[in-house]
Amino acid sequence: MKQRLNLHPMLLESDVRGLVFDLDGTLIHSAPDIIHGLRVTFEEAGLGRLPEDYFPDNLHGTSEGIMRSILADMGWAAPADLAPVKARYVEHYAALGHQRTHLYTGVPDVLAACRVASLPMGICTNKMHMNAVAATQKVGIHGLFDFISGADTWPEAKPSPLPLLETIRMLGLEPGQCLYFGDTSVDAECARAAGVRFVLYESGYGDADLAGGLQHFAFRDWNELLAQDPLLALQDEA
Repeated sequence: MKQRLNLHPMLLESDVRGLVFDLDGTLIHSAPDIIHGLRVTFEEAGLGRLPEDYFPDNLHGTSEGIMRSILADMGWAAPADLAPVKARYVEHYAALGHQRTHLYTGVPDVLAACRVASLPMGICTNKMHMNAVAATQKVGIHGLFDFISGADTWPEAKPSPLPLLETIRMLGLEPGQCLYFGDTSVDAECARAAGVRFVLYESGYGDADLAGGLQHFAFRDWNELLAQDPLLALQDEA
């Protein structure tokens, strides 16, 4: 019971049997690597060069969706066939080795406590599966998850509910038994459509469409998900 008391009461409710997490902007800050990979790709394709201080409004879609959004934002004409450009981005991004990517503060402690509490955990991301695996390995959390679902794992990507539903199925659970943690409207819509309670990480990448959305719980710092009541610490020592 000692370890379970280290978690926020929300995570200890009897109807919470498993947890699924988005990756980029939720568990990891990966924007520097993503944007640099896109910058190299666009320049190589002769489309233009992104400013050094550029930060896109869309970091929550698939890689193709993000690329199209940036092209429109910069006023650059999209190639008739974006597939080769997307393929080169995937290569460039993987070659960066996630060197600029890091976990948000508090994530390791929360995940470790959830694992000790025997909560099955999965990742459902719009990142390509191989990059999701590599990123989690790089930041040292890969072994904490029972299943990782990427944008190419299933026929559809978020906001379709399919990836989340399938991830939950792979955990051996039902949608009503899980929480889904994310930072954008794509995550929120995916959870809503899947019938899964959505937990919003407000310090992630976000987007304008999140305004007014409903969520089961919202937090700004991962440490908020650890028990803060000093009486619990006394109980642990008893």
